[in-house]
Amino acid sequence: MVTLNAISQHDLTASERESVLAHAVELHLLGSDEADHEGFDIAEEKGSNVTHLLRITRDGQPAGIMYLLPFADLPGHYEMTILIHPEFRGRHLTAEAVSLLENFVRTSVAGARGLCATVREHNPLRAELTEFLLRHGYRYVPQQLAFIKTL
Repeated sequence: MVTLNAISQHDLTASERESVLAHAVELHLLGSDEADHEGFDIAEEKGSNVTHLLRITRDGQPAGIMYLLPFADLPGHYEMTILIHPEFRGRHLTAEAVSLLENFVRTSVAGARGLCATVREHNPLRAELTEFLLRHGYRYVPQQLAFIKTL
C-alpha cells in the first residue's frame, strides 16, 4: 500500500536529504539554466519556496519524496517534483504517488487549482516522463513550458 505523509525539512532522513541534493546537483550537471534549485535549500534545511514536502511510503517503508512549489505563472497551481528511491523504481509507484498527490492537493491545499510538471530538454528520461504525464491527464502548455492538470 502506498501512502503520502506530510513532513518538514527537519524530518528528512539522511538518505532522503542525499536524494534531494543529488537531484539538484544532477539538474545542474545536465545543463540546467537555473542559478539555484529548491533541492539545495531543502537538503540544507534553509528557507525555501516549498509549500508541501511529502514522504512516499510503500508498505510502511520510505520509498521517495515529493514536494510542491507555487507555479509562478499560474495562480493556484503547484509544480511537483517526485523523487523515487532507486530500489523502488520500476514498480509503478510514481503513478500511485501522483494520484495520491492530486487528491492531497484537492483536499488539503486551500485555493489550489491544479498541478504542473516541467520536463527539461536535457532530462535523459524526457520521453518517458512526457508520455507518463500525458497518459495521466496532463496537457503540455507551450506558453508555460509545463505540463498542467486542472484539479
